[in-house]
Amino acid sequence: IFPPFRFEIQLGSARVQVVEAGSDAEFRALNARDEDAQKAGRNIYKQRYLDMTGKKGDLRISEVTSGDPVIVGEVFVHRRL
Repeated sequence: IFPPFRFEIQLGSARVQVVEAGSDAEFRALNARDEDAQKAGRNIYKQRYLDMTGKKGDLRISEVTSGDPVIVGEVFVHRRL
């Protein structure tokens, strides 16, 4: 998972971009994280599962193995929209 990082909301047929950040540190700053969290290294992920059909509904499941101390150990599930 590499930058840019985006957070979007879909409202009906409209998609609204709420946040875009060019790095982990920039995203942490936008989330009002403290200075130590902003200095943490780039997040490193271990991919647990990946659908590669390229179609709507594909899943990617990954675990944060190092980087942001608040989310190390967390598992993220992403679904292609």
